[in-house]
Amino acid sequence: MDRLPQITPWSAARLGAIFMDFAHEATPTRLAEARLARQCLSKFWLSAPIDALELLYGSAVGQSYRQMIGTELASQPLLRDEESWRDHLSERLQSGFDRPEMANVLLAAMPYFRRGKMKVRNCEQNLPDWLLEDYASLFEPELLPRLRQPSPLQRRALAPAGAVKAVGPVATEADLPPLPQLSAFSGAQALQLTGSEEFLTRLNGLVNLFEIDPDDGAILQELGSFRRQLGQIWLDTPEERLQPLFESPFGDLYRKFLRSGYAGTPLAEEDRQLRSQLAHYVRNMTRPKATQVVLAVLPFFPPGKIGFAGGEQFMPQWLLGALPSLYVKS
Repeated sequence: MDRLPQITPWSAARLGAIFMDFAHEATPTRLAEARLARQCLSKFWLSAPIDALELLYGSAVGQSYRQMIGTELASQPLLRDEESWRDHLSERLQSGFDRPEMANVLLAAMPYFRRGKMKVRNCEQNLPDWLLEDYASLFEPELLPRLRQPSPLQRRALAPAGAVKAVGPVATEADLPPLPQLSAFSGAQALQLTGSEEFLTRLNGLVNLFEIDPDDGAILQELGSFRRQLGQIWLDTPEERLQPLFESPFGDLYRKFLRSGYAGTPLAEEDRQLRSQLAHYVRNMTRPKATQVVLAVLPFFPPGKIGFAGGEQFMPQWLLGALPSLYVKS
């Protein structure tokens, strides 16, 4: 009787932990683990059922995949066998997107390309809606503002029943683009980081290293990832938990981050777009989650470069009183 093929056990949770560890500290050991995890996911997508791709992408496996593409793994030089694998997948993609398995191949190939170094012709027509925004975030960020605009159908669905039609070009809440997702760790996962000793210790160490050497490229890059994660944490924090979190050790570290001067370093193009989206939202401080958005966007602005045009009256007192000292070293 023929022997069964060898099975290497893996789990989405384990892959997610590997990518989180790599994002926090890219040691040689963690890089090697991340490479193997990337290969595991790449091969998984090639064998996944075509009609289950969207479901899988929204599952824990898809979450691990998004964690991976949110790291800087793709910026690492490829090993020889990884280059061969990427080239093989590229050849298959070049055969055209009219074949049903092309979404599988694209998912397998994307993690092997640096940001901005891959382009799908007519992506809005050729890619499924559930993948399009993540693809654009990596390779065509200039498309994101348009992609994140609600469709006319969504706007009608969001409109309250019996609403009176306004006369003139009056913007409604439904006309605003949705708040961006700043980091792969969102929702409950993001809030868990506020109590993670590993997360807080690493961020504190990076801030200290930045103050010693503010020109170190590796430190600047990793702090950029932490800045987006800090913003995502605030976006996902319920209103009633904002003040306790602001006054917790996590809040102390958030203020230390602001006071370090990192917010004054030049922004990457993707971060400029994220800042623009968040800043546009808080032009009206009466909107839901406005306080969360203020806390999320502050680390993207140098000291003195953000104003609220009278919106301070709608801020909670605990934040309003802290604003003048947020960028000032103790």
